[in-house]
Amino acid sequence: MIEQIFYLVLPMNFLDLPSYFDPIDRIEGVISTFQNADWENAYNERGIVGVIEEFFACVTSSNAPTICVSRYSHWRGIDIERLLYRHGVKLWDRGIAGDDLYFCVKRRQVKWAEYLLLRAGVPVTSILIDPRNAKYAERYAPGDEPPQRR
Repeated sequence: MIEQIFYLVLPMNFLDLPSYFDPIDRIEGVISTFQNADWENAYNERGIVGVIEEFFACVTSSNAPTICVSRYSHWRGIDIERLLYRHGVKLWDRGIAGDDLYFCVKRRQVKWAEYLLLRAGVPVTSILIDPRNAKYAERYAPGDEPPQRR
């Protein structure tokens, strides 16, 4: 009985414990959410009201969707970051949560990021923003990437 409670309260791996309390990553995540906000588009579409809406989207992190991937695959965090970077997707606020690695991307890039990850064979564990991406990615062999366009 005591062992069951012990496993419910503490993380499965004691080495993960410091990552849950890392204030530097949390501060970087908040700052990066504001830096990567779509201020110009918000102003162009709705003026000052759009900027205010974007500000509150930053506060609630609704403009920075979180993608989770299984940490127990052959994909390392740096490999995922390099894959997305090669195709123009910037990520931030990286971390570990239980059996998953997580990171944030821009709201306007989340569908593209999901597609890239699924097409390359990265095990995405979060709920897909666009479920069609799974069907699109099935057309390609795992590890395949779209051609780079620069």
